[in-house]
Amino acid sequence: MSYEQKGKNKTDLQQMNRSLVLRTIQGQQRISRVEISKLTGLNQATVTNIVGDLINWGIVEEVGLSTGKNGRRAIMLSLAVENYAIIGIWLTRRHFIVGLFDIYGECRQQECFSIGLNSPINELLDQMVFQIRKKARLCRNQFILGVALALPGPYIKEEGQIALLTARQGWQNVNIAQKLSEKTGFRVMAEHDVKAAAVAEWFYTLNYDDDASLLCIMPGQGVGAGVIDNGRLLTGSMGLAGEIGHMSIRYDGPRCECGNYGCLEGYCSTLAIQRRVKELAGEFPQTVCTEDCSITDLLKAYAKGDVLARHVIDDAARYLGYGIANIANLYNPGKIIIGDELSKAGDRFLEIVKESARERIQPKVYDHMSIVYSTLPNSVLSGACLILIEEMVKIPDSFRRMAVADK
Repeated sequence: MSYEQKGKNKTDLQQMNRSLVLRTIQGQQRISRVEISKLTGLNQATVTNIVGDLINWGIVEEVGLSTGKNGRRAIMLSLAVENYAIIGIWLTRRHFIVGLFDIYGECRQQECFSIGLNSPINELLDQMVFQIRKKARLCRNQFILGVALALPGPYIKEEGQIALLTARQGWQNVNIAQKLSEKTGFRVMAEHDVKAAAVAEWFYTLNYDDDASLLCIMPGQGVGAGVIDNGRLLTGSMGLAGEIGHMSIRYDGPRCECGNYGCLEGYCSTLAIQRRVKELAGEFPQTVCTEDCSITDLLKAYAKGDVLARHVIDDAARYLGYGIANIANLYNPGKIIIGDELSKAGDRFLEIVKESARERIQPKVYDHMSIVYSTLPNSVLSGACLILIEEMVKIPDSFRRMAVADK
């Protein structure tokens, strides 16, 4: 018999109730004290006391009146978006995006910076530190909760390190979050980019439905997936759950840098598409695509019916459908959302993906799920910020400590 699990004392329960109220306000965005009481099951006196504390700490504010069905007017509550800010960074193989976000994970501004093909990790870190400090200077009247960092995978969260990054050397075995925290003094919380995107889709697209079963797949410079099951993000024992980019879809395919053969990202990532265009350009004299076309140019050519672009990107869509079928059979999601660069490929691409997946999934299973494009402007960074906010919401007293420190 184990005695490791401990009971809850009065302080623990108070913290849990504060967290519940704060999470409810965050989820509803505008809500009255009475509505909080109904949703949480807490009595109105408890809710009133907790809300009073949260207002005093500067995390919640009153935002006007609302008239209910019975004609009664109620004071509405919201998170104090003007008091706090989060700096978000999304690192990819070829660029990084840095932006300012509010406490709801909404983007206020962002910029994109290219990364040199041979940029050493220390130079990259210096660039990121410079941009973090630059963004921080814009937040003179706000408290910065921290830096939300989204990293490509496979990302081993418990070690804070990227295990492997195809087409890039020197980024492995470096705890980027720790380095950034040491250099800036901010708390830095890192998450795999696709898992962050899945959290954003769950929060914004599915309205944080606790019964939701969602697969978010990101075919960009790599290919990854984030899985939400019954409102819970699946991470795996090392944080590698959903790493489908290195799932083999052809046993006799080319060897990947990971050591496996026929990896999915070798067929439907944007880097794979560009590589394939370069290989085939000479065989399609009528194409407008050049060997060094950007993925943006290739997608424009694809939309206009360019023969080479159609040949290569249609193939990528079919392979993406194979990958979706494999992971859908494994997790049985109700909704599959495609994001990142290939979410801009249009209706033709999506229909090919759907048909390819449908052929490999049991009809009853396929009929009970949907495959759609993401409609969020930046699900990765919004999701990374939401994860950081969630950690703060778990311990509402941390906002009290900030309020005291700010005086």
